[in-house]
Amino acid sequence: MSEIDPQLLKHKYLYVPYSEKIDTMPIGKAVGLYVAQQHRARLTVVTVQKSNAAFHPEFKNLTVVTERSGTVREGGVVIAWCPTMKVMDKISHLAESIVVAVEWPATRLEGWAKLVGAYNVFTRQAMQSGLSEAGTRALNDIIEEGYNGWHDDIARTLALGHLQELRDSGSYDREIVLAFARRAKGEYSIGNLVKILDTLESSSPGSTRSHLDL
Repeated sequence: MSEIDPQLLKHKYLYVPYSEKIDTMPIGKAVGLYVAQQHRARLTVVTVQKSNAAFHPEFKNLTVVTERSGTVREGGVVIAWCPTMKVMDKISHLAESIVVAVEWPATRLEGWAKLVGAYNVFTRQAMQSGLSEAGTRALNDIIEEGYNGWHDDIARTLALGHLQELRDSGSYDREIVLAFARRAKGEYSIGNLVKILDTLESSSPGSTRSHLDL
């Protein structure tokens, strides 16, 4: 990012993916500060612990919300700084805020970024979920089967059937499924869904985690 990308100011969701090749943290910080400055908007940092933000002088005078304390106010710019899924839950209700998600290796956010159509600051492209109407219906069916958190054998079997249909049609993406489910389910239920996905993926040779249009 040797020059300012004018597209940064045109999107509600901005995604700064983690890279093993370069230090992406300064880039994510710069993007959040720049967007807030240009919009003349309040800037809030949401992270795991306040110490994560306190390490950075630029965040010293900002409101910091953690995964266990505080509420993110609507409006302004929000930096999801090295977020966990609990942190991402804190911002899921925001309708009027601009969100800058700065990914770290512990929690990958590609599925989330695809679902919300986030602008990837490195590729300079808005990400796409590829979800068709039929694919969205299938994912909603999986969520419906998990009304009790996919806790019983019937729910697991029915969900696995919907997932099998997606895979057979070449429409299965693990991260999209998990990101979609996290909109409605807590982490205990997601843990059960992960086991179902593992069962699906272990039932055929080769990787099933690459993305194809749903």
